[in-house]
Amino acid sequence: MPEPTGMPRTALEIEIRGCLAAVVDAGTAATAERVAPTWLRFRSFAAASGASALRDVTTGTTTAFVRSRTSDGATPSDQTMHNRRTTVRMLFRVARRLGLAESDPTLDLVLPPRLSCGFRPLTGAEIALSRDAATWWMSSQRFATVWALAEATARGTELGAVRVTDLDLVNRRVWLSGGTRVEPRWASLTDWSMTVLERRLTTLSAGDFLAYGGNSPHTAGRASAASAVTAVLTRAGLHGEADIRPSSVAAWAGRAVFDRTGDIRAAARALGMRSLDHTARMIGWDWTN
Repeated sequence: MPEPTGMPRTALEIEIRGCLAAVVDAGTAATAERVAPTWLRFRSFAAASGASALRDVTTGTTTAFVRSRTSDGATPSDQTMHNRRTTVRMLFRVARRLGLAESDPTLDLVLPPRLSCGFRPLTGAEIALSRDAATWWMSSQRFATVWALAEATARGTELGAVRVTDLDLVNRRVWLSGGTRVEPRWASLTDWSMTVLERRLTTLSAGDFLAYGGNSPHTAGRASAASAVTAVLTRAGLHGEADIRPSSVAAWAGRAVFDRTGDIRAAARALGMRSLDHTARMIGWDWTN
């Protein structure tokens, strides 16, 4: 990310660039690249509103930024506003960890749900925010591990049933056992998930479950892992969204497959789903248009 030219190094700029550096140092350079443009635009907007440091930023300034017109002068779409709020929320999560802020001005910023009913896939910005929330969960690796498996489309009983021996890190995949509505399958791992699971393996033995410490993966394990996904969403400030559920994580992964391949069958296989119609609804694709 190039340094801006012709601009003084204000405290606000130094703090935001420090937050970007912290994201990179945490091993998520790709996330830093994703959020940097919005964070730097927010810096300029906040400075123009009179803020000289992150502690000076108010809910009013943040609301005005989220609802501000786009570069072509258009009114921002609901999706644009949600993405802006999520990305700024991540900025203040990092800032609080670094001692640069005490509060989050996005918490009282309410936006309309993107869907009137049902649920939708998470966005890339929401995935980045949730990864951050899962990674910095005190000293526990479990929440990041559960989230890594969720990104691989694991859900329900699958989340608690994955063992160390189900991982194939050479081929960047994990075996998911399926369930009542989901087919068994090999599922691809994201770069972030690979990093998390490699770290997790250093603390486990070959026969251990990755995300569950008991002996009942199909009952207590399912409940424990599912609650962990919900806990991450809550910690990221997303669980209160009317159109987000734990299945939104798998839906994001399925949508990514569809966007990459243009093939709804490939998305269905990735999700372990038997119905193409159900797959289309899950990933938010209207095949009738």
